[in-house]
Amino acid sequence: MSLIGIDLGTSAIKVVAYSTDGTVLAQSSSTVPAYRPQPGHWEVDVSESRAAFDAALSAVAGDPAVRQDPPVALSFSSSGREVFPVAEDGTPLGRCLMTPDVRGDDVAAETAARRSPEDWFRLTGHVPRRMDPVNRALWWRKSHPEVAAKARWFMNWHEYYALLLSGRPVVDWSDAGTWATYDVATAGWSAERIAETGIDPRWLPEIRPNGDPIGQILPEAARRYGLPADMLVVTGAYDAYAASVGAGAVDSGFVALACGTWNSFNTPVLPGWPEGLVNDGMNVFPHPGPTGFGILVTNPNGMSVVDWARGLLHLSIEDLETGLAAAGPGPGYVFADAAFTPLPHVVADEGFGCTFSGVTLASTGVDIVRSLLEAIACEFSLSLDTLRSHGVEPVLVRATGGGSRNGWWLQLIADVSGVPVEVVAQEQPGAFGAAILAGVGAGVYPSVSEAIGRLVRVARRFEPEAARGRRYDGVRSRLAERGGSGRP
Repeated sequence: MSLIGIDLGTSAIKVVAYSTDGTVLAQSSSTVPAYRPQPGHWEVDVSESRAAFDAALSAVAGDPAVRQDPPVALSFSSSGREVFPVAEDGTPLGRCLMTPDVRGDDVAAETAARRSPEDWFRLTGHVPRRMDPVNRALWWRKSHPEVAAKARWFMNWHEYYALLLSGRPVVDWSDAGTWATYDVATAGWSAERIAETGIDPRWLPEIRPNGDPIGQILPEAARRYGLPADMLVVTGAYDAYAASVGAGAVDSGFVALACGTWNSFNTPVLPGWPEGLVNDGMNVFPHPGPTGFGILVTNPNGMSVVDWARGLLHLSIEDLETGLAAAGPGPGYVFADAAFTPLPHVVADEGFGCTFSGVTLASTGVDIVRSLLEAIACEFSLSLDTLRSHGVEPVLVRATGGGSRNGWWLQLIADVSGVPVEVVAQEQPGAFGAAILAGVGAGVYPSVSEAIGRLVRVARRFEPEAARGRRYDGVRSRLAERGGSGRP
């Protein structure tokens, strides 16, 4: 008996099969191309995502280890807030505008103006911005009315692949929570906010709890991928929250930091969260852990920034790590604010972009990339300070994603934030979290917390060094004065 977790990511789709004790049986990853036809635009062709999905799932399902230990359930970690129009027969009608795509600020302003920020935050956990699925759907209707007229649904990746596998377009609580029409009090769609936003209610998928069985896989899908005919398809979670499950960071005080393309984090919170968070660009969405909700902070200026700089400067990971190992205990002489892409809640202006200072003819590629890593780490520490100002006290950071392989950077995060940082042994926490939710839905595990206690193990821990952290007070102050990567 095994479980499959599928990480429906921004740049790749990763499929991993696990035995019920957490051992990896097989895994496969397939890249998804991104298109940026002009500055501020970021699109994905849904057919190319589907091809990546088919390739990765087929490879795992056909692996001999998986055939010997057939999966009983499958679930998803879904890159959230990204929707696209879909016809009645499941055919995508247009590309998916990814979260950093800046189109739609005018539509978002109209939606947000219907209520006060505090009212939106109380009712839905967030103020609807341009990347909110409601506003994306309304943007399609305004910009391409002929496409919107043909749409049966506007779907996120979770419900799109649920439809392909089970025949039901089902969205989980955490992904549904990103819609301005989700009601946190009833865990369902709000007829009042559907009416006031003007969204077509037919566009909305069915909502189910996280880790809830959707149904058996369709016979044709089972044949296509070589999966058991009685395998369950189970609701998953928003990718940041699925990764927090895979990293075992689901209790109050834990911070799940996703050091991937974005540098985003979430921390579990009980109902009755501080309403002042709305003024700091933070969101609250349903969480699959025991608290029921989680505070989510998103920053698109993560490893995408570092990878861009390394590519531009032809700097290998090995040379970067060698250079960082030789660095002194304080900040480098190059300063950067790492503000390459506006935050989702910030309206972009023509002059937006990263600013460097202290660059001389003696500066090296390591100096430039180091300044970006320092900025991202210090920006994260400032966000933790914001949480503390609202009475939310972080006690432990669990780091995941590609950036979590850089020990120098994780030590810096611990130092400037004053909180220990741990990395778990599981290399694909998003897929692992999805597999745990699949196991909960199939009755393999009685709860998310019980599964985490049984399966999640810590591989590395970084204790904060207060003296080194104080050396970065100047960097933190400069970022705070400049608004960091676009913080309000």
